[in-house]
Amino acid sequence: MNSFGMGGGMTVANIPDQQKLWESCLNYMSLRVKKHSFNTWFKYTRGIYDSDASSIVINVPNQFVADWLSDRYADLISEAIRETSGKSIDFLFEISHPSEFEPQTEIDFNPRRPEPAEIPAHARLDYPLNERFRFDNFVVGKFNQFGHAAAVAVAEAPGTTPYNPLFIYGGTGLGKTHLIQAIGHYVQEQFPRKKIVYATSEKFTSDFIYAVSNGKINDFTSLYRSADILLVDDVQFFSGKESTQEQFFHTFNDLSHSGKQVVLTSDRHPRDIKGLEERLLSRFSSGLVADLQPPDLESRIAILRKRTDHEKVVIPEDVLYFIADNVNSNVRELEGCLTKLLAYASLEKTDIDRQFAERALGKEIIRPRREISITEIQKKSAEFFQIDAAMMTAKKKTSRIALARQVAMYLSRKLTAFSLKSIGEAFGGRDHSTVIHACDSIAKKMENDYDFREKVTSLEAALLC
Repeated sequence: MNSFGMGGGMTVANIPDQQKLWESCLNYMSLRVKKHSFNTWFKYTRGIYDSDASSIVINVPNQFVADWLSDRYADLISEAIRETSGKSIDFLFEISHPSEFEPQTEIDFNPRRPEPAEIPAHARLDYPLNERFRFDNFVVGKFNQFGHAAAVAVAEAPGTTPYNPLFIYGGTGLGKTHLIQAIGHYVQEQFPRKKIVYATSEKFTSDFIYAVSNGKINDFTSLYRSADILLVDDVQFFSGKESTQEQFFHTFNDLSHSGKQVVLTSDRHPRDIKGLEERLLSRFSSGLVADLQPPDLESRIAILRKRTDHEKVVIPEDVLYFIADNVNSNVRELEGCLTKLLAYASLEKTDIDRQFAERALGKEIIRPRREISITEIQKKSAEFFQIDAAMMTAKKKTSRIALARQVAMYLSRKLTAFSLKSIGEAFGGRDHSTVIHACDSIAKKMENDYDFREKVTSLEAALLC
């Protein structure tokens, strides 16, 4: 089935007739919702009109998107279908694997941001947000699509969704602070009368210590508990601070019981934060927990392109590829390398090409990559799943053995240069189609099961050490 939504070079004229109706619906809806909302909820959809069933099947990448479209946009979708087709047609959602969805050419939006409404004094931010951290300059890919969608959902309807608290976690430099502040910016512009309080965990702690030391605890509680939306960054640093945890627990409860929105970030899943009280951890997990993964190569290149567009500089594609291919840890390091490269070029007053980039950044970013064998992957995977390593090449197919074998095939394809045929032969003479099926199955399970994704990621990290 062809990818469908906003076509990369695709026009209504060359889309199959069954898909033209949904294309027209997308154009209709793009005029009635904000750009970032459209890109979040509709950009990765496809629609096929099933004339036999007299209904439209709308393919979406996951259940989260299906639920949000059903809850928030069902009336708009019905209106769009009715206005573009001239009749009422039923629609239903169908979940498809996210890898089947490719964003296509953007529908033409008015790029101007509306003038923000004047913010009432009671809603002004004590701790200002970074102007750069907005939804419209956050690069979305498969690696962070769920976390971004969750953040947009909360920003569009703070305190009224089941996602309260929203807990976003991920490694350093993957965009947690960007997303939490983007929520603040959006709420500030769209709901100017709501009071937003943004703070890092360190600021919350220092404010509390100052309040206790100076007899101003009432001022402290008034500031934080009067928030309509509380944004707290890096809550893992509450670990070991018993009095601060006690104060935050009561603040959280007060806001939660009042129907106010709480958004938290951390560098790890709530259950993995040591030194926090169990009652806090249970509350952190009571809403929606969304993770951010490291970006893949294509997304890293897209991030660099977005940055160069913002800086209004032109850098050759092979240079962007060189940086993206060698910096795969986090977005912050990626952008840091680009900043360094631009600074070197400015100082030396020279054009940027691949040779210059290697000279300016080579020693810093090119690291020797350890060769990993399929045998090593099989052994580590067997240990991880607690099975006999011989089962990797055996015909036995219990669910546990089959899963371990599929994970090992998936990692062999990702971490080695061996062909599908060679990988299959290393797993007891299996053919390439078996390897493809294994890789697709593991990728799909990782998309839908975040605990499983963490396990595979940790196994991959152990192999790369």
